[in-house]
Amino acid sequence: MVPISGRLPDDLYEWLATTRMEEAATVSDKVRVAVSHLRRTYEGDSEYLSALNLYRDLGRSTREAIASLEVAEQKHSEVLAAFFEHLPALIATLNSAQVETVEQAKQLEAHLVRRAMQLTETLMRQSVTVQAAAFDGGVIRKHVSQVRELAELTSPSRP
Repeated sequence: MVPISGRLPDDLYEWLATTRMEEAATVSDKVRVAVSHLRRTYEGDSEYLSALNLYRDLGRSTREAIASLEVAEQKHSEVLAAFFEHLPALIATLNSAQVETVEQAKQLEAHLVRRAMQLTETLMRQSVTVQAAAFDGGVIRKHVSQVRELAELTSPSRP
């Protein structure tokens, strides 16, 4: 390891000293973790799996809080699970895309639309029953009517 020296504004030092980080007890350890995360942010976006892991990690604390809440409430949210699955994948796809040609842009569009439609399908499945598998069982029904109307308007008429 290489020793470094630097100055931080008081508010950043206070934040660093009081923020809990896995595998980092001292401020020096936390600086190493922070620089490691910064490096991952800069380098991790160019390859899909690295980007996906990065974005999943960014949402880890919320995902863990929801998991704890699900245990405490003995309730599971398929709605939140769908977002935790699809949103990091969408962002990773966007940020790892190497778009230099119109054909590559078309492929990116196709991939993103396919993934967004998978999320939409998952959410629409939750609207089939009166209560969705969610903390607020009515959350899907509150917002689904416009999507259903659009789906009916864009569907070919049936004989």
